[in-house]
Amino acid sequence: MGKLATFIVEMVRLVILLILTLLVLGGVEQWIFKMAYGREGFLYTALPGNLLVFFVIYRNYWQFKGWYQSEKNHKLNPGLTRSLIAVALLLIVLPGLWVWA
Repeated sequence: MGKLATFIVEMVRLVILLILTLLVLGGVEQWIFKMAYGREGFLYTALPGNLLVFFVIYRNYWQFKGWYQSEKNHKLNPGLTRSLIAVALLLIVLPGLWVWA
C-alpha cells in the first residue's frame, strides 16, 4: 500500500478508536456518577478529560500499532504524560465535586 493509502486507513482507525474510547469512558463515568449520586450527571468537563486520555493513549501506545509508520512517531515524554493525565483526571472528577458544593 502507498503512503497516502496507509495514512487514510490510519485516520479512519483513529476516528473509530476515538469514538469507541469516548463511548466506553463516558458510559463508565455515567454509571459511576449514577451509582454515587443516584442520578445521571452533566459531565461536560469529562469530555475534554476523556479526549486528553485518548490523546495520551494514542501517542504513547496506539500510534505504534497502526498501519502508518513514520520516523516522526515518538512517545510523549514522561513529564508531559503525567501532567496531561493529572489534568484529565481533574476534568473527569470535576462534575462530582460540583455536586458536593
